[in-house]
Amino acid sequence: MDQENQVQIRALAQKYSREELMIVLGSADPEMAAIAAETAAGRNLTYIGPSAEVRFGLKAYHVLELKEFIAPEVYSRHLEMMEMILDIPGIVSEVSSVREQVFAEE
Repeated sequence: MDQENQVQIRALAQKYSREELMIVLGSADPEMAAIAAETAAGRNLTYIGPSAEVRFGLKAYHVLELKEFIAPEVYSRHLEMMEMILDIPGIVSEVSSVREQVFAEE
């Protein structure tokens, strides 16, 4: 997750409670999606950037996990092609694994 996004997330996390926020990822790579989910949760594995000293405590979902909540015409126009070329099971597995590990006690 780039530093600009970390700054924006940090500002929103300071303004709203974590129950009001979630991170929606669009990464095409399962490993990168997992790293971004770790950063959102508060386990910044790089130890650099605005999230290094802050635990956001936010759950992350890949946009393709949220298909049922997206209007069909919007999904078709913007996301359907991704479904054909990405490793969706791999991405969902990585991101959901982070949620399960970090938020198991909830």
